[in-house]
Amino acid sequence: MNARQIEIFHAVMRMRSVTGAAAFLGISQPAVSKSLKQAEDGIGFPLFRTVKGRLLPTAEAERLLPDAERILRDVAAFTRLTGEISTGGAGLVRVTASSSLSTALMPRAVARFQRSHPLVRVSSHLLPARDAAETVLAGQADLGLCLSPAAIPGLAVRSLPGPRMIVIAPEGHALLRRRVVQPTDIAPYPLVSFGQETYFGQVLDETFAAAGLKREVALQVTMSISAACHVRAGAGVAIVDGFTRQLGLAGLGWRPFVPTILLPVTLMTQETRAVPQLAAAFAQALAAELEDMAA
Repeated sequence: MNARQIEIFHAVMRMRSVTGAAAFLGISQPAVSKSLKQAEDGIGFPLFRTVKGRLLPTAEAERLLPDAERILRDVAAFTRLTGEISTGGAGLVRVTASSSLSTALMPRAVARFQRSHPLVRVSSHLLPARDAAETVLAGQADLGLCLSPAAIPGLAVRSLPGPRMIVIAPEGHALLRRRVVQPTDIAPYPLVSFGQETYFGQVLDETFAAAGLKREVALQVTMSISAACHVRAGAGVAIVDGFTRQLGLAGLGWRPFVPTILLPVTLMTQETRAVPQLAAAFAQALAAELEDMAA
């Protein structure tokens, strides 16, 4: 049965007559009867029988009714959603973001977006950069955000202005008496940092090597937010992305790290799929929020 035949079948089941179904659907009785006959011919068994002038459903029709109701509910929901999306109304934007982007940027971007799209739901998930990219590639997220390059076939990437790297230390630490902090300033202290196999770790290794130093990691982490928690607990100092200071963690201070390391925000979408209208609007909110944060 096609969708229209299912709709007519459901109406006849509910109204228990061709006349009632025709009136409910606003079509003629012959049109209802013709549709039922075509449906029965297509599926190979009768749906109704007439007993003493009354139209009665067969046992097979009774078995089909729950699924017919489910299909009609799904079609109605789909039709409603497409209408809402086309007018900028309710819908869903699925975003996956790594580390500080999920905890510092996303809440601000969501608040900005929902001021102009109050009926739209946003699904936000924190994942490592590689997993975020794979989630977008699989079609399980509309947008992906990370602070490392994402050269993966099938992904379209766009760079947005991001933060610089900063040094964080417990309040009162000697490093915080400096206007800026260099690799030579950090060398005497335990460093909470990223492994050399990560993008951040490789960038920092190159920066320390340019200063004639080897980056010695006392405690290895995978996320800036994790580094900040360890630093606050007294494990050492850390070089993290600038979004970390937006979290406002008590007991921490920060200073700019030099030489300056800028971290563009990588926005990932599927290369072969058009970006949904609402997701594109959310990307604009992200870009606007990044501009405000930079200012």
